[in-house]
Amino acid sequence: MTWRLHLSNQAIHHINILPGKPALLAAWTHRTRVFYYDLESGAQMGERALKDGKFENRQDEKWREFIASLTAPNKAFLPIVRTPQAEIFTSEDGRTRLYYMGQTDLSLEINDKETRLETGKATSFVAIGMDRFLGLVAALDEKASLHLYQQHVPVGIFETGLCLEDDVRPQIAVSHGGSSIFASDSQHIVSIDPNGKVLKRLETHYMIGRLDCSPNGQHVITTDRETNVIRIYNGADLTPTHQRHAVDLMAEADQLQLMADFPPANVALNALTINNKGILAFALAGVVCASDLSYMDVLPHPQKIS
Repeated sequence: MTWRLHLSNQAIHHINILPGKPALLAAWTHRTRVFYYDLESGAQMGERALKDGKFENRQDEKWREFIASLTAPNKAFLPIVRTPQAEIFTSEDGRTRLYYMGQTDLSLEINDKETRLETGKATSFVAIGMDRFLGLVAALDEKASLHLYQQHVPVGIFETGLCLEDDVRPQIAVSHGGSSIFASDSQHIVSIDPNGKVLKRLETHYMIGRLDCSPNGQHVITTDRETNVIRIYNGADLTPTHQRHAVDLMAEADQLQLMADFPPANVALNALTINNKGILAFALAGVVCASDLSYMDVLPHPQKIS
C-alpha cells in the first residue's frame, strides 16, 4: 500500500496513525482541524473542526465534553491535541491525560483526578513524550536533563549527554509500555530505558529534522533536515536498516486525486510517524503520503569478520 494526496496549500502541522478498525491516518492542517483517511487505501473517512477549548476550569462540564470529543471515527483517542492553553497527550484507553501548559507546568490526570508533576529546578521543558499504554512521562529540560515519571510518581532526573542549541528543536519519542525512550538534539540519538539509563548513543552524519518511533519501539524513524532522506533504525541498537528519499517515496505512491500539485523541491519534511507493521506516513508541505518499508532501500547489516 502506498498513496499520496494534496490536502492543503499550507504545511501539515502533524500526523498520527490511529489503530482500530479501520486503522486511520489523522492529518492536522491546523491545531483545530483534522482530516481522517483509511490507512490502507487513503479513502477519506471524515474531518473535524475542534472547538478551541478555551476553558478556565478543567473540572467543569464544558471541559469534560470537550475532552470526550477528542476521538476519531474509528473510536481511537487522539494522541496529541493542542489548545490555546495546553498540549494534551492522551493514553490509548482515554483514562490518562498529560497536560503541558508551557515552561515546566505539567499535570497528569488519571480517571479524572489531576496531579501537578514535580519538576525540580528546571525552568522549562523543550520536548515531552508520554507512553500511551502505562502512562510513563518523559520531559527534556533546557539543560538536556531527562525527567521521568511513572504516572504521577517521579522516577528521577537523568543526564542524557545531548547538546541543545537555540535554533534546533529537540525531540522525544516513547514506546508503549515505556520500555524505550528515544531523544534527539538533531545531531545525536540516544536510547534510554525507563530507569533513566542511556543504553545507546548514536551520532548522525546529518541534521535530524524529525524523529519518532513505532509503538513497540522496534523502529526509530528520522528525517534528514537538509535532504529529506527518511531513515529507519533498529530500536534495540540504533543500527540503520532502511532509507529512501521522501520525494522518491511520493513519486511511487498512487495519486488519489485527478489533479494534485507535487510539493516544492526545497520544502522540508514537516511531519512523520511509523507503526509496528512498518507503515510510515509523512508530509511535505501540504502533501501527505503513506508508504511502508518494502518501498525503502534495505541497508546492509554490518557483521564482524570471522
